[in-house]
Amino acid sequence: MAKHFTKVDGMAAYASPCVLAIGMFDGMHMGHRAVVKKLLSFAKKYGAKPCVLTFTPHPSEIVDMGRAPVRMLYSVGERADMFLKAGVCKVFVKEFTPDFAAKTPHQFAEFLGEKFPRLKGIVTGKNFVFGAKAAGNWSSLKKLCKERNWNYCAVEGVMLTPERRISSTELRRALSKGDMQLYAKMAGIPYTCSGVVRNGKMLGRKLGFPTLNIPWNPCCKPPFGVYAVLLRKDGKRSFSRGVANYGVAPSLGDSQHIPLLETNLFRAPDFGSGQKIEVRLVKFLRPEKKFRTFDALAMQISKDKAMARSFFQKGGRLD
Repeated sequence: MAKHFTKVDGMAAYASPCVLAIGMFDGMHMGHRAVVKKLLSFAKKYGAKPCVLTFTPHPSEIVDMGRAPVRMLYSVGERADMFLKAGVCKVFVKEFTPDFAAKTPHQFAEFLGEKFPRLKGIVTGKNFVFGAKAAGNWSSLKKLCKERNWNYCAVEGVMLTPERRISSTELRRALSKGDMQLYAKMAGIPYTCSGVVRNGKMLGRKLGFPTLNIPWNPCCKPPFGVYAVLLRKDGKRSFSRGVANYGVAPSLGDSQHIPLLETNLFRAPDFGSGQKIEVRLVKFLRPEKKFRTFDALAMQISKDKAMARSFFQKGGRLD
């Protein structure tokens, strides 16, 4: 993936008037989209560029939070790409270090003022916390913004139910369970994998089911198994339907180290190796399993394709 972000460390002060949305923003769920919507309107109102400031790694890898570090859904580059597609002008990434984690809320505001001297406003979610030991929240940030003549908006969370707020944690939980419909409901679009098609061992072609293969190894993974999917070439609007296996190909006897997403389309594609593609996992059909013979594998793939076709024929979403 091309570099779609600017590293803040070592960067000269950003000279343009800007409004910043600040946060981790893992998964670009409906709550994040509400923040982006407010960011874009803020930027238009104040004649500034809509920008995002995010961080890597997740603070839980640097600060002891009493639990295991968060397994991110997407890399920082993938997160940046999502924001740019949503209309953001520029994405800035700050490395989250022990020194940065130790900054007080006032020092955090000083950091923003130094790096973005023409900052016009800030947008965050209302659950945003910052500064050493998470001492700052949306209320204290509002006060700091008032002191520095920055406009500020804290966006309310988007609720899945009256008691359940949509969050990156909820996205990870749904993904880990293979609940792709719930994931899509919270994120606004299905879970998406992207990468460049690479040549495999051509086993699928020999079995009569040629596949388009991309390595896919995020920290927070969907379950290994078979999915009904939508696939499109980079830059195209329309999707093709198909079925995909995500995992380490146990039936081959020499399972690869990096998981592969292997997609067989219902209609033969007009492209192959070297093409960048986007694959949306819309329905988990079954867990990955090992077959004793290739004939048994071929028979199961036929059943998988039939299940995927049935899913789409019964109203599987195309967006």
